[in-house]
Amino acid sequence: MKKLFFSMLLLLPAGVFAQNEVQPAGYKLLWFLGILVALPIVYYFIQKFFFKGTSQKGKPGSVSRSKLKINLLKDRKYRPTVLTLRVENRSKKDIDLEAPVLSFRKLWSKRKFKLKGINRYEIYPLFLEAGKTHELRIDLSVFYDHDRKLKRFFWAKVQLQDTKGKSYSSSFITLRKSLFS
Repeated sequence: MKKLFFSMLLLLPAGVFAQNEVQPAGYKLLWFLGILVALPIVYYFIQKFFFKGTSQKGKPGSVSRSKLKINLLKDRKYRPTVLTLRVENRSKKDIDLEAPVLSFRKLWSKRKFKLKGINRYEIYPLFLEAGKTHELRIDLSVFYDHDRKLKRFFWAKVQLQDTKGKSYSSSFITLRKSLFS
């Protein structure tokens, strides 16, 4: 009994020092922030080193995998009167194209018009052979006469779709100056 009492007396200071200490909560927050910062960095390096051949960006000198190249050109820098749609088939197969859709855009407004043909002749659906280019001149005065408010729109773009359902689009062009263009 004396030995048990003596051993308990010796172990009492060890029991007192074994109590749970509360650490500051800032360390857990720092770990959490560190993990949040590290995840995008790890994702970037995984994408860069393991998937570098599957990138689809249009870098200069790289070969694009798009079947169609669609350009929308204008005759003047601001307030153009004629737009030219140029569609180039860069694939090895022939493609059937549906009628293009010309869309005008303001900040929160959009207007879309389906272009059916030239001089009241319907030319769509259009069969575009491999390696050939199709060019369509679009006179904007026809649209402005139809709706006077279209002169206030800032951007225009053309969207095309082939008969299989795949859609293609040109980039936006600036029709008139705004705070955002």
